[in-house]
Amino acid sequence: MIARAHNYKGVAGLWLAFPVQAWTHVSENYRMELIHKCSKSGLQVMLIRGLGTERDCAEREVLEAGVPLALSHRAVWAKHLFRLDPWFLLVRDASGRACAGIAIENVPTRAMPGHLILRLGKFGGSLPVEVCRVALEALTSIVKKGPRILWLQVNVLSRNGREEIARILENLGFREVIPPSSYRYTLVIDLKPSEDEILASLGKTARKRIRDTMKLSLRSVVITDLACAEKLKELQQEALRRTGGHTPSEDWRGILKMSLEHPNLSRVLGLFQGDEMTPDNMVAFGWVCNHGDHGEYRAAGSKRTETRIPFGFLLVWDMIRWAKETGAEWFDMGGVTLAEGDETALEGISEFKRHFSREVVEVGAEWVLEPAPVRAKIANVVSNSAQRMRDWVGNQH
Repeated sequence: MIARAHNYKGVAGLWLAFPVQAWTHVSENYRMELIHKCSKSGLQVMLIRGLGTERDCAEREVLEAGVPLALSHRAVWAKHLFRLDPWFLLVRDASGRACAGIAIENVPTRAMPGHLILRLGKFGGSLPVEVCRVALEALTSIVKKGPRILWLQVNVLSRNGREEIARILENLGFREVIPPSSYRYTLVIDLKPSEDEILASLGKTARKRIRDTMKLSLRSVVITDLACAEKLKELQQEALRRTGGHTPSEDWRGILKMSLEHPNLSRVLGLFQGDEMTPDNMVAFGWVCNHGDHGEYRAAGSKRTETRIPFGFLLVWDMIRWAKETGAEWFDMGGVTLAEGDETALEGISEFKRHFSREVVEVGAEWVLEPAPVRAKIANVVSNSAQRMRDWVGNQH
């Protein structure tokens, strides 16, 4: 019984409450523009609007400088999954060498036509604190000058720099959103040891159930066939119904296309029962992403069966192995609840994850900057009212 669940509410939920028609804007006419320069450090922040050759070159410049890029900060993510107009910040040091690349989701909202929400996910990572500070200063300047920007949402994910980034955000006028829309705590696994050493470090139950699953007529197979998209959605929703979790519907066709084109960045694994690898024979799946310095257990789902062996153990082990093979230094189990937490419905998932690691790390936080608080409040009221109406209509059927 495994699944990934998010708690989208409040400010972070506005763009979900008013779905907009997906559109892709790919342009070669945009030009990189200098939007900020730090007089003290010499760091320069360049802004690229939209996809195209310039964005690709900037991304390549960051990677060639040896700076990790989370999958959600790469153009392939925007191309396959986030089909709105993306922005990209390229940060260079005083010598002109790239030292960061940061993607920004640019989301229009129907709550207030003509207005935008800027969202920055997985911010921080292993970036130096000074780089984070200068990038956030540049973004804050853009938001305060943009009359149509309702707010900037920053989801922090950093093992070592979370507290320093929090202080920077607070000084810039951001407020923290509690609880955050993404996870705050996660379990981590060190991927630097050998594969045998990593397996030995897992809990006794995890090792036993991995072996037990291998003895059954079950096979873990890489999935790229788009015909499996509906089955993945079905398995994820079934698992979420059992656990009480809530998550926006994943674009599984886009995820499978991305995984096929970029097998070192994204992988979907299916667990099949029987000889034929057909969607009907899939009993569980797991989706893992490569974020440069770490791999992430991104999503999963399974069906309820009579077998007493949970399907997820073999899938997670294969995800860990893949993350190590693609160069990740550590593995993120995708969030965990604490014993004193109030997400009791998700505690079963967390207990499952604890069989793989007991190292809990506080990595996440959510911060919001509202340059026009009155307009943001109006939009939030409209959004929440519309969501309540949809919930009411849904309950009538």
